[in-house]
Amino acid sequence: MMESEVRSRMQEQHGLISRSQARSEGLTDDQIRRRLRTGEWVCAARGVYRHAVSPETPLSRLLAGCLACDGVASHRSAAALHDIDGYQLDRIEVLVPWKRSPTIRGVRLHRTTQMHLTEPVVRKGVPCTWIGRTALDVAAVVSRQQLEFTIDAVLRQGLIRLPDLYQVLVSHSRQGRTGCGPFRDALEERWGDDAVPLSAWSRMVADLLVEDGLDRPVMEHRICDQTGALVAQVDLAYPSRRVAIELDSKRWHLNSVSFERDPRRRNALTVMGWTVLTFTWSDYVNRPGQLCATVAKLLAPADRHAI
Repeated sequence: MMESEVRSRMQEQHGLISRSQARSEGLTDDQIRRRLRTGEWVCAARGVYRHAVSPETPLSRLLAGCLACDGVASHRSAAALHDIDGYQLDRIEVLVPWKRSPTIRGVRLHRTTQMHLTEPVVRKGVPCTWIGRTALDVAAVVSRQQLEFTIDAVLRQGLIRLPDLYQVLVSHSRQGRTGCGPFRDALEERWGDDAVPLSAWSRMVADLLVEDGLDRPVMEHRICDQTGALVAQVDLAYPSRRVAIELDSKRWHLNSVSFERDPRRRNALTVMGWTVLTFTWSDYVNRPGQLCATVAKLLAPADRHAI
């Protein structure tokens, strides 16, 4: 039974198995050494073994690198696994937690403090970063032209939506991240807020607030006066706290009608006891931490404000 489980594991992993995996399947260190000594297994990387009958391939080399350091394929390797146009599996790039510092021959290691944001997926039998994180990662290692080609490709191939790319940018830039600058510039220069529908932007801001630990706000909340007449429909709201969030964009608010209407709406809401927070696209993309902090401070219990 043990032997079949080992064979099954190796078949699923391009002929590979790590020492820890082999031991978890019941093999002893002596049994592992015997397989290496007889040539049944060969060393593929430190602590990783390949069955002799399984040929070495680009995929097996990449997976061996991942198994050797308990990491995931990333950057250009992940781009190749996702079949993004313009990328081939001609290098081994692996993402590991920041404090881990192995040295593996032939493997380029990228260390990150944001391993929790990688959302690993398995592509072609190899664990790798999800498509959004992959697009951001390559921004740190390729030219501006290649980055633009990459963004065009993932959108053209339907691998991710434009609003999702912005969400990737915001969730990573809040904690500081190499590659966010070029990634932001490439998105803003070519699309900016004109390409993202207001409804999608509202969901993106709502998701951002939830990720920061706040309750999910109500979208498109209708506020009526005592007679039941509609006073305003706000983009996001925390009705129990009478906090409204309005998202201002050049696309929807820089016109004569909005110029006259928006202040009147806000004044009416203020008279009714509502606090109206207004954020711009730049606040969302460039200052997401400040945006969340502003909302959190307003939603904090009254006794916390008094401290």
